[in-house]
Amino acid sequence: MIKLAMVGAGGYAYELIKRICDLPDKIELVAVTSNPKRKSSGRSFCQSKGIPVYDDTDQMIKNVKGIADVVFIPVPIHKHFSFATKCIDAGFDIFLEKPPVATIQDLDELTKYVSKRGKRVPVAFQYLYSTIMQELKKRIVEGRYGQVKRVRGMAGWPRFDTYYTRSEWAGKLHINGEWILDGTINNPLAHMLSDELYLASMKAGAMAEPVSVQAELYHGHDIESEDTSSLRVITDKGVEILFNASLCSDTRMDPSVIVECEKARIDYVGFCKATITLETGEVEHIADDNEKRINMLTKLVDHYENGSSYPVTLETCRPFTLVVNGAFESCGYPHSIGKEYLVCREQSDPKGDTIKTVIKDIDNVLRAAHENGKLFSEVGAAWAKKSGKFDLRGYKKFPTTAHFKV
Repeated sequence: MIKLAMVGAGGYAYELIKRICDLPDKIELVAVTSNPKRKSSGRSFCQSKGIPVYDDTDQMIKNVKGIADVVFIPVPIHKHFSFATKCIDAGFDIFLEKPPVATIQDLDELTKYVSKRGKRVPVAFQYLYSTIMQELKKRIVEGRYGQVKRVRGMAGWPRFDTYYTRSEWAGKLHINGEWILDGTINNPLAHMLSDELYLASMKAGAMAEPVSVQAELYHGHDIESEDTSSLRVITDKGVEILFNASLCSDTRMDPSVIVECEKARIDYVGFCKATITLETGEVEHIADDNEKRINMLTKLVDHYENGSSYPVTLETCRPFTLVVNGAFESCGYPHSIGKEYLVCREQSDPKGDTIKTVIKDIDNVLRAAHENGKLFSEVGAAWAKKSGKFDLRGYKKFPTTAHFKV
């Protein structure tokens, strides 16, 4: 069993806290931080469980020295770097929430920083730890299906308008001089992008190395960053990766990833099931119904205790961050979709949200782009704008173009 402290108790941190409490033989949660002004459900939950709650991270660090083994850091994207170094400097090991950081220069600097201090830092891309993902990766690395030729991904995860008022950083490109790049590719559907890069590589434990990205980034909501995206990535092995996603879809369309190999096609759906169709016509179905956060936490603890390599590290994630940065370099500031292409409807959801912004016909646009391996502009979306290809070879700092200013 490891003793773990958590930075934060609201939002996703609260979801993790609840899962940790389901693993009493694996993890003991010894402290959390929670801003009392936010009155989060996680704060009261921890207090009811007798878990010490501190108002800020400095307070917690001071009080858990010699008690906690690891600090989990599920904080806003732009705070990952500073909180990671703060906790490491205080002598703790850390588990870092996805995405690791927003820019490639921060990733490289944090990687060097961690290495100099002899630390191992796993990144919590929860679906990459799943049994089904690791099984698919193993088969691809073994060459069971031949060379990977192309990977296509599509998803529609509607977000109500209040999603962007829940915090000061939601939907932002940057805040207070710190990059965030919030959106489909670097936040909720970062999981699908990371899965695609992971499955596109035939190297064990690695994501595919991108050499170029062409990206169309849009927003239907009244935000700075993107909520709808269309990417074409080319890897150093010539694999084409398509990513088409929106948070303004009419219906929920769970992530669907198709991996086209020389000898098989893998249809990986909803992060939990896959159908493998061999060139012989033979079909195999595999599924993984495990709760992904519990599975990830269990794997993190097991690797921490036995000292083995983590499946997903800062180094593993470098291609992911390259693609995210390259996407914004390719497109520039995300394009605002005109009001004539939007529908704002009143609709309730379990959380009490009521206003939902939808891009007209976006569900069909997503399907067409996915099925044909195209970008939104290439399937005739009326609001779409073509972008240029951005070369990622030797790329070391975001941004290089004049598009972006902090």
